[in-house]
Amino acid sequence: MKRCQYKPLWIVWITLTTLLVGTRPAWAAPAPRLSAKAVILVDGTTGQILYGRDVRGQFYPASITKIMTAYLAITRGWHKTVVISRQAAAQIGASAYLLPGQRLPMSKVVTAMMLVSGNDAAYAIAQTVGGSVPRFVRMMNEQARAWGAPGIHFDNPDGLPNPKHVVSALGMAIIAEHAMKNPIFARIVATKKSTLPPDPKPRIYYNQNQLLYDYPGAVGIKIGYTIEADETIVGAARRHGLFLIEVLLHDTPAELWPNAKSLLTWGFDNFHQITLIKKGQPLGHVEEGGRTVPILAVRSVSYVLPKASAPQVALAFAVTHPRYAGAIRRNEAVGQAAVLLNGSQVANIPIDSARRVASLPPPVRWDWWWLLLPLAVLVSLMGPMWKLPAAAGRKREAGHG
Repeated sequence: MKRCQYKPLWIVWITLTTLLVGTRPAWAAPAPRLSAKAVILVDGTTGQILYGRDVRGQFYPASITKIMTAYLAITRGWHKTVVISRQAAAQIGASAYLLPGQRLPMSKVVTAMMLVSGNDAAYAIAQTVGGSVPRFVRMMNEQARAWGAPGIHFDNPDGLPNPKHVVSALGMAIIAEHAMKNPIFARIVATKKSTLPPDPKPRIYYNQNQLLYDYPGAVGIKIGYTIEADETIVGAARRHGLFLIEVLLHDTPAELWPNAKSLLTWGFDNFHQITLIKKGQPLGHVEEGGRTVPILAVRSVSYVLPKASAPQVALAFAVTHPRYAGAIRRNEAVGQAAVLLNGSQVANIPIDSARRVASLPPPVRWDWWWLLLPLAVLVSLMGPMWKLPAAAGRKREAGHG
């Protein structure tokens, strides 16, 4: 492993992840031809972009909007009871077939919304969690901004077409990445079948995401369709320790599922996750305050790379331990290490001392009061010289009188 070292007392690292936007690594096989107008494929754990095309372009999202609606329902109102209003039951696309006056657990309403894209369920959730639909929409946009999701502007909780209701592939990938880290959300979008209590008879819902039925490793998450948006999908799958999330916007009904499967397959065939640094791994040593300090990594660093690539890993150290502080103990934090992959920084990790390092005596300090002694001697020697001329002057004046 290559290693470059330097030891400033402080440093601010800017973590840069190489974004392969609008292109692909030169050593990966060509991506499949896709009919969607905007496409992105990311590592679902880190958000690292593996392939993209027009990832910031804005398009109608249709029902993939409900990813954010479900996330807010889970994190802001999971224990609430949803009372179905007349407005909610009358929504266009009320495919959950909820009835006015029904009182249902939030868990049941969210599951129905995500499996069959019920706009009635989305509207009822917005009223319950936000107090009103406009306030809930503000919550949606605030959360998207907090996650740094670009190109996102929600105007409703269900995805019905509206010129003000647009998303980008990159923005939806970021939203999906965060949402899938919530275990309740991840469990719901992987559910194939659910029911509501009899009213007057049970309602049975089947997940409309075909990836769950015929793509090995699929784990969700949401599809959508309107005439204006055409077909949209946010899909996800896990294989061999790799977790991929894809977004396809404005695709055709005939090509949506073949495209979704081929993009995921291309990702699994061409990429793998490798461990660049292991937790506890010795990283060499740094020079600190005249001492040689052996160091080790506090945590592991993994990265997704093309299978045919030959990664070059380097480290750059920044020592933040105070110089001349006492002995450095074993496993004591001494600074940071930037992990550089093929020249680009991909991570920043803490580093600890691998063993105890003895303290050094502090440097000699020459405080200002040591100057008083030679100054006093100098004044004492020059004092008589100042007095003699003055006394001679007084004698001459007296003689003239």
